[in-house]
Amino acid sequence: MYYSYDHTASAMLNMIGKHKVVAHVREEYVREDSHINGLEEFWSYAKTLLYHYRGVPKQYFHLYLKEIEFRFNNRNKNIFHMSANILVKTVPKP
Repeated sequence: MYYSYDHTASAMLNMIGKHKVVAHVREEYVREDSHINGLEEFWSYAKTLLYHYRGVPKQYFHLYLKEIEFRFNNRNKNIFHMSANILVKTVPKP
């Protein structure tokens, strides 16, 4: 599923999947259950974190983005405790 602004660059998205459009030009910000506020929030969050790196290697960008996605999806949780629990589960029992 693709969500985007009403822009000619996104016209081809219907050919590769489902595409929902919100026309900000016509003062439309929500259409049924479609809006892009979550995407704008994510990219604002991502740009803030990526700014500190002052650029990342192109071949590793997807990995940086996956970490940011994890942090964004769990931003209201204690990531330290989540990570510690995952690590503890990987240690074999004696």
